Amino acid sequence: MQMRQRKILEILKEKKGWITGKELSTILSVSDRTIRSDMEQLGKDYKGIIESSVRYGYRITGEVSEKSDLGAPGNIPQTSEERCKYIIEKLLFNKRKLNIFDLQYDIYVSEFTIKNDIKKVFEMLEKYEGIELVKTGSHIYLKGSEESKRFVYKDLLANETKGNFINLNKIDELFPNFDLIKVKNILEEIFQKHSYRAREETFPMLMIHVGVSIQRMMDCNYVETSQWSSGVKDTLEYRIAIEFFTRVTKAFSFELNDNEVILFANLLIGRQRRMLYKKEDYLMQAEELMLKIVSMVRQRYDIDFGADMLFKDGLVLHLQNLLERMQLKAIASNVCLAEIKRTYPLVFEMSVFIGHIVEEYTKTSISEDEIGFLAIHLGAAYDRLNIKYYYHVVLIQPNSDAMSGACKKKILERFGERIVIDTVLGYYEAPVIEGLRPDLIISTIPLSHELDIPTIIISMFVNTNDEYKIFKAITDLDKRHCKTEFDNFIKGLIQEEYYYYNLECDTYEEVISYMCDRMCEGGRVEEGFKESTFEREKMAYTSFSYGYAIPHALNYLAVQSTMSIAILKKPVEWGDYQVCLVLFLAIREDEKDLLKIFFDWFGSICDDTLLLSKVRKARTAKDFVELIE
Repeated sequence: MQMRQRKILEILKEKKGWITGKELSTILSVSDRTIRSDMEQLGKDYKGIIESSVRYGYRITGEVSEKSDLGAPGNIPQTSEERCKYIIEKLLFNKRKLNIFDLQYDIYVSEFTIKNDIKKVFEMLEKYEGIELVKTGSHIYLKGSEESKRFVYKDLLANETKGNFINLNKIDELFPNFDLIKVKNILEEIFQKHSYRAREETFPMLMIHVGVSIQRMMDCNYVETSQWSSGVKDTLEYRIAIEFFTRVTKAFSFELNDNEVILFANLLIGRQRRMLYKKEDYLMQAEELMLKIVSMVRQRYDIDFGADMLFKDGLVLHLQNLLERMQLKAIASNVCLAEIKRTYPLVFEMSVFIGHIVEEYTKTSISEDEIGFLAIHLGAAYDRLNIKYYYHVVLIQPNSDAMSGACKKKILERFGERIVIDTVLGYYEAPVIEGLRPDLIISTIPLSHELDIPTIIISMFVNTNDEYKIFKAITDLDKRHCKTEFDNFIKGLIQEEYYYYNLECDTYEEVISYMCDRMCEGGRVEEGFKESTFEREKMAYTSFSYGYAIPHALNYLAVQSTMSIAILKKPVEWGDYQVCLVLFLAIREDEKDLLKIFFDWFGSICDDTLLLSKVRKARTAKDFVELIE
């Protein structure tokens, strides 16, 4: 379907009534004859959906206009931000120069609008070194090395996904016809009933699969599979799958499909399915294709999914089912397709590339719906690649403990974004722990051992002190995991011109005003930064025990991320505390993730009272940095 025809469908849906061919030709700046030709083709594609009248023109039937995506016309970028991303994507993946008037035609905007969008693209690309947007006459192109272009792509990709593929609340938004969080709770209850453990990082992909399955069954759009194996039916995973979907179908009133049960059981079984299937079940081909995809993505995008076993195992299972569907010429509709294409165009672009790899391998064309499914796997994998490292934990807690389960739940509620509890042991078992190779051991009983694994002892109630122990352990692991990057980040924030030793002020307001004014004069912060900082202090003072304060603005008004530091000549009253050390944070919005790194870092300093007393005597920024190294 042409872009223009997609636009016509969009107009018809928005109109919700009759519109003449003349009106359409005026809106799209084409001839009446072109509109008639387009409508003739659309009439063939959507029989009984698009009505035509010599007198009134064209319209979409009322029932369909509310429910159908009709080729997902909304995929045309609508906002300026979406159009800029579209233009950058075209620039990154086209070897030839782009014609500005062709761009204007593709996204149906005026000449004035496309020129403004290109101006914004210029501004967006200015921050990247080694790459330049060049305009020659009516054409534009990117000048720079392939390495620089890949960096831009990966940066834009990270900003696009923003953890949404591993955020259950965001995933829930993809399925408006039912409550996915309620479905998740049912699944967790059944897991608990069968004492079945699924790793926490697998849950987002499990729920995406479940969401798609439920929507397919609600729409009576059943998927076909020949993967009925007696081996599968004999597994615990199959019993869990059948019980789970039986409860869900009762809760949301739709008919259960046996094939969906099998597919979900396969997903839970994971890599152990190798023992259940034969060669004709496409497993070997899927594994070979997965390795080819990982290799080609690394070559083209400089993105390495090779270490992500969750991605590779999930992709193999998906490809196994995809190869079977392609063989059977079965159709699996993707209810998330329109939203994925609109919200994650760069992820979708990468999945199109993978779709071509699949087509070359199978010598068979792949549908857009299937490409959308691939995009879900890619988006989740890229999110995992960019979020902080997950640490694997073994929890030791006596099984007889009345609080069993509650302890684990509380730990994960607080630290679930950073750790995965691989197993819970009733007592210390060295061989088991050595086999799991965890990053951390957490125990509710006194414990000493000879393994080279950090270990902390907490109470079964997980109180505030226990949370701090876990927090500090994660911080220590972070520092060990990426010490060089961590140190460089902190050093980069601290500049000599914004470091003040023996600063003499009588009130905390004077301290904030002085430090704000200096950063403003140096072009580090925008106008209104000082006012926003005082607004933040009105909400709650940023002072802490041990005599330090960490003031910061309520809004992100920094031009360049900076940490201004002041060692006061005499302590000033700052809320409930006397403060003599001030670390003033100014963080740019696009670098707000740095705040978490900063507080992790400073938490470790505050735990070391000797170091804290030393940094208060640092006369220069250089001395300060040397002390914290």
